Amino acid sequence: MIRILGLVVLGFSMAAPALAADYQKVTEKKLFNGETLQEFKLPNGLQILLVPRHQAEVLTYQVWFKVGSVQEKLDPKLKKTGLAHLFEHMMFRGSKKYPDGEFDKITAEMGAENQNATTYFYRTNYFESIPSRHLESLMELESDRMANLKLDKEALEKEKGAVVGELRRALDNPSRIAWDQLMNLANPNTPYRFTVIGTEAEIKGFTVEEGEYFYRTFYAPNNATLIVIGDVTEETLMPLVVKYYGKMQAQTIPTTALPIEPSPKKEKRIETTHKQATSEILMLAYPIPPVTSDEIVPLSLLSTHLSVGMESVFHKKLVDSGLAVSANAGTGSQPDVFQIMVQMAEGKKSDAALKVIDQEMANLMKKPIDKDSFLRAVNQDKLNLYGDISNNSSLGSWLGEYVVLCNDYMRGFEILQKLNTLKPADLTKVAKTYLTPSRRSVVVMKPGARGGKK
Repeated sequence: MIRILGLVVLGFSMAAPALAADYQKVTEKKLFNGETLQEFKLPNGLQILLVPRHQAEVLTYQVWFKVGSVQEKLDPKLKKTGLAHLFEHMMFRGSKKYPDGEFDKITAEMGAENQNATTYFYRTNYFESIPSRHLESLMELESDRMANLKLDKEALEKEKGAVVGELRRALDNPSRIAWDQLMNLANPNTPYRFTVIGTEAEIKGFTVEEGEYFYRTFYAPNNATLIVIGDVTEETLMPLVVKYYGKMQAQTIPTTALPIEPSPKKEKRIETTHKQATSEILMLAYPIPPVTSDEIVPLSLLSTHLSVGMESVFHKKLVDSGLAVSANAGTGSQPDVFQIMVQMAEGKKSDAALKVIDQEMANLMKKPIDKDSFLRAVNQDKLNLYGDISNNSSLGSWLGEYVVLCNDYMRGFEILQKLNTLKPADLTKVAKTYLTPSRRSVVVMKPGARGGKK
């Protein structure tokens, strides 16, 4: 413990200067706020994104892998879901050099904040924020678990138990179950119909051999992006990246085409109950184009018009009226759907909210929204986005999501800039095209009898 603490207190030592052949500087871009974003790549395929910010001696460190439950389900050697999420847990279990528990102890001694990891349909990411003087110490830890994770039956079985417990808690969450049911209803032909966490049988059935295959295949440098934002420069960062990641070997990443979901021709609807629900839940999903489409810009702004802010349509018509306690809309990516989620007030019926939603959509399709409402939505979007990217961690997430979604970390900034080109009629056009009742999936979750079945 004393040795580890000493390492943390000393921070990083200066690595030998990296040679030009050790990494490639791919590009350097100016962001709209005047900041510089630099992209680098190692010979083994690792992508590095750096945004220097020297206002404070802190940085965020994020590693994004292009693997989630969809990739494992399509993989011919796995054909299961849940291992990507289980592996997110396993990554904190330690290596030969840093046994189980040491990672968390060392990062805590560094003063790390916001340390966590997430798994979704299409990606897994790991992140934390630290004082910049501890960069090398953190990089050694992160690179070590990426290359030298200890996988044995005892650790795997222990983590399986933790994940099964997480799954059982999720089954007690009505909103979580309703969303899983919505994805299943809206995506009958693709792996998006399966929950990211997997089933209890799948979780319990994973073997060490499957874990080794998953780890060696998908946690490869050519399937990863390292994002560092904060008090660091190329001259400090890249020699360390070469030192700790440069010897990792690229792997062949399986590429299996995602099945195409046919365009729906009539509404799909299910009603279900949950014993933990205290009021009805309404969820809608309309298929929309991918994030690379220009139409995602007016669709995103439309979701803001409908549900963001006290003056939004849903807040005034659903929440202020007493029909619902919350109502949100948004554009989800992979699966590409326009989602609407309404938590009804106790005793209120989902059909009443659906009637309001349908009436507002019909009004929008007949006539564009007024200029003031349009400008409010644009300003609300800009305010939220500017606020997000001013934070190191949020900017990292912004870049990372677009890297794994479409291999274009600048896509989010493009969408932001294109807000200035929109007109109210553009929202009407996409509503007519994509948000008709015949194209949607609907899930209504009702309170069930206490002590009964979900």
